[in-house]
Amino acid sequence: MAGRGRGTEDDGGITAGVSERLLFAGTAPFEATPVSVPVPRPATEILPPDGGASLQPPQLATIDRIRRQFRRASFSAFRLSVSEAAATELDRGIGFLLVPVFLAAGVILYFSLDVEPDLYRPLAAVALMAVCAIISRAWPKTHLAFMAALFCALGFVAAKVETWRAVAPMLGSEIQTRLTGRVVIAEEMANGRVRLTIDLVSTAHPELRYAPDRVRLSARAISSDMKVGSLVTGYARLLPPTGPVRPDSYDFSFDSYFSGIGASGFFLGDPKVVSASGPPFEAGMASAIENARENIADHIRST
Repeated sequence: MAGRGRGTEDDGGITAGVSERLLFAGTAPFEATPVSVPVPRPATEILPPDGGASLQPPQLATIDRIRRQFRRASFSAFRLSVSEAAATELDRGIGFLLVPVFLAAGVILYFSLDVEPDLYRPLAAVALMAVCAIISRAWPKTHLAFMAALFCALGFVAAKVETWRAVAPMLGSEIQTRLTGRVVIAEEMANGRVRLTIDLVSTAHPELRYAPDRVRLSARAISSDMKVGSLVTGYARLLPPTGPVRPDSYDFSFDSYFSGIGASGFFLGDPKVVSASGPPFEAGMASAIENARENIADHIRST
């Protein structure tokens, strides 16, 4: 038995020199030893506490290479995820929903310019983008890019055409005059006054050579027989549309321009009805709609 502890060839090929007591005792030589597996750390955490001052140039070059590889892998993963998300959304039809977004981008570009552009170059840009979009239909990504540029150009042209369509004479300075006009809108204000939008027919004392076509005036009160379409007169103080009260704030003159309102102000006395007859035929439908709207509003307020 003593010879079996040496692991000779007679004991069945045991060559490690392990005794029977150790084989059947379940002791440490056959227990699993825990192994410490190093966990890779980000490139920003591999510097020593001194910030890398003790590292040699080859070690610093290795760290820089690891950092570049990490950034490159992160950017590649981000680009892949964006590409997959874009392909999924395009399959769901998101491209059509982006049409008003690119149109609005063209409108914003137009109104952000410091000078008024002409109409010929935007129209040329629309034609060029349309041709490029047709030619590039075989390349989906390029085709989508040209379509986005085409809708931006269309938004730019639409803003230019709307500015040209809404052109209205604007009052240049404050003035008091007697005006006669036809009521387009009559609105009750929270302070009890009435705000009237009036299409000017004539002015007197003094007569304005460059009178605006439409003004918005407030009055303390109006007579009961005054309604939309009535011809009214009164002495009023006219003011040019005000701009923003501070830089980059809301521009009231911008809204007035596209609403066709060339001046605002107030009546110095109560306006009087000259004629309660209806407006001309071309404005009759608009007056009928506005009267119906005011009747509904009066019913809601009274109820």
